[in-house]
Amino acid sequence: MLLNELVAEKLETLRKERKMGVYTLCNKAAISYETYRGIRMKKNKDIYLRTLLILLRALNVTPEEFFSDPRFQDDELEIDFK
Repeated sequence: MLLNELVAEKLETLRKERKMGVYTLCNKAAISYETYRGIRMKKNKDIYLRTLLILLRALNVTPEEFFSDPRFQDDELEIDFK
Protein backbone atom coordinates (compact mmCIF):
# COMPACT_ATOMS: atom_id res chain seq x y z
CA MET A 1 0.00 0.00 0.00
CA LEU A 2 1.16 3.52 -0.76
CA LEU A 3 1.54 6.05 2.05
CA ASN A 4 -0.92 8.53 0.49
CA GLU A 5 -3.51 5.74 0.16
CA LEU A 6 -3.14 4.81 3.81
CA VAL A 7 -3.46 8.43 4.94
CA ALA A 8 -6.58 8.87 2.78
CA GLU A 9 -8.17 5.67 4.10
CA LYS A 10 -7.39 6.55 7.70
CA LEU A 11 -8.84 10.07 7.34
CA GLU A 12 -12.00 8.73 5.74
CA THR A 13 -12.41 6.10 8.47
CA LEU A 14 -12.08 8.75 11.16
CA ARG A 15 -14.49 11.10 9.36
CA LYS A 16 -17.12 8.38 9.04
CA GLU A 17 -16.65 7.21 12.65
CA ARG A 18 -17.43 10.75 13.73
CA LYS A 19 -20.43 10.86 11.38
CA MET A 20 -19.06 14.02 9.81
CA GLY A 21 -19.86 14.94 6.24
CA VAL A 22 -17.13 15.89 3.81
CA TYR A 23 -18.32 19.48 3.53
CA THR A 24 -18.60 19.76 7.31
CA LEU A 25 -15.03 18.56 7.72
CA CYS A 26 -13.79 20.94 5.04
CA ASN A 27 -15.59 23.87 6.67
CA LYS A 28 -14.35 22.97 10.14
CA ALA A 29 -10.79 22.55 8.86
CA ALA A 30 -11.04 25.64 6.63
CA ILE A 31 -9.72 23.75 3.62
CA SER A 32 -11.26 23.59 0.18
CA TYR A 33 -13.44 20.70 -0.89
CA GLU A 34 -11.09 20.17 -3.85
CA THR A 35 -8.09 19.80 -1.54
CA TYR A 36 -9.84 17.14 0.53
CA ARG A 37 -11.28 15.49 -2.57
CA GLY A 38 -7.76 15.10 -3.97
CA ILE A 39 -6.67 13.41 -0.74
CA ARG A 40 -9.82 11.30 -0.53
CA MET A 41 -9.63 10.12 -4.13
CA LYS A 42 -5.94 9.28 -3.59
CA LYS A 43 -4.87 11.66 -6.36
CA ASN A 44 -2.54 13.69 -4.14
CA LYS A 45 0.72 11.86 -3.71
CA ASP A 46 1.98 14.65 -1.49
CA ILE A 47 -0.08 15.83 1.44
CA TYR A 48 1.24 18.86 3.26
CA LEU A 49 1.93 18.18 6.91
CA ARG A 50 0.10 21.40 7.74
CA THR A 51 -3.03 20.19 5.93
CA LEU A 52 -2.90 16.82 7.66
CA LEU A 53 -2.54 18.44 11.09
CA ILE A 54 -5.45 20.80 10.38
CA LEU A 55 -7.63 17.84 9.36
CA LEU A 56 -6.63 15.89 12.45
CA ARG A 57 -7.47 18.84 14.67
CA ALA A 58 -10.87 19.17 12.98
CA LEU A 59 -11.44 15.45 13.64
CA ASN A 60 -10.26 15.79 17.26
CA VAL A 61 -7.45 13.29 16.71
CA THR A 62 -3.87 13.73 17.85
CA PRO A 63 -1.01 12.91 15.48
CA GLU A 64 0.02 10.18 17.95
CA GLU A 65 -3.41 8.56 17.69
CA PHE A 66 -3.42 8.84 13.90
CA PHE A 67 0.02 7.33 13.41
CA SER A 68 -0.45 4.63 16.06
CA ASP A 69 -2.15 2.55 13.37
CA PRO A 70 0.19 -0.44 12.92
CA ARG A 71 -0.08 -0.14 9.14
CA PHE A 72 2.21 2.92 9.35
CA GLN A 73 4.91 0.62 10.77
CA ASP A 74 4.56 -1.96 8.00
CA ASP A 75 7.79 -2.55 6.09
CA GLU A 76 5.67 -3.03 2.98
CA LEU A 77 4.34 0.57 3.13
CA GLU A 78 5.52 2.28 -0.03
CA ILE A 79 6.29 5.91 -0.68
CA ASP A 80 5.71 6.96 -4.28
CA PHE A 81 8.63 9.14 -5.29
CA LYS A 82 7.41 9.60 -8.87
